[in-house]
Amino acid sequence: MARTTPDWEPESEEDYEVARSELKERFARWLAVVGIESRGDDGEAPIHYKWAYVDGHLTRWTRRDLDEIYLELHPAKVMVEEDDLDQVLEEGKNFIGFLDETGLLDSESEPADVLVDHLDTIEKQFRLNMADASRYSFGKRLWTTAVAEGVRLDDRASVEAFMANFNARPIAERDAILGPGLPPRPAATGRFTPPGTRPRAPSAKRRKRRR
Repeated sequence: MARTTPDWEPESEEDYEVARSELKERFARWLAVVGIESRGDDGEAPIHYKWAYVDGHLTRWTRRDLDEIYLELHPAKVMVEEDDLDQVLEEGKNFIGFLDETGLLDSESEPADVLVDHLDTIEKQFRLNMADASRYSFGKRLWTTAVAEGVRLDDRASVEAFMANFNARPIAERDAILGPGLPPRPAATGRFTPPGTRPRAPSAKRRKRRR
């Protein structure tokens, strides 16, 4: 039986998981063919943020999309070591190159070379925004504090102990970290996104938006 092409603008969580898995699998194969070393979980960030927070179309890209993902969402949500920041934008460039070379880049996208050049253009601002703690979401503030205190976010017991300790701290101390009136959540989830800022609910109106 012929393999069905996924819907690259999925409307449901189930369809998204199918499209996400297929796109990541194809991306991994392309990286191997062109001789680019895989860093693991390749494509997860652009795919996840495009669907959950932008317009939901996984293969249609514009410079505005890149700005939203790398200058707004990453500084707010993504915890990355300074030495690894180059890899974040490199993944974006490789992903756009993959879509273009495999014919998956949607016809309503801006040209691939324009998109890749734009990632070079915003590199300095990306680094500045990633270092700007005022841009951090509630979740990123919480888990940045945890990591600074030696907590391993992949260690459930360590996370639970941190949360118990954090909840027991004076309100003023918690507010100084999170901002007033923001209750902590119990655990970190996901590869990049600690709890604190939820994705906007998918809607047909939002996804059909043209830039």
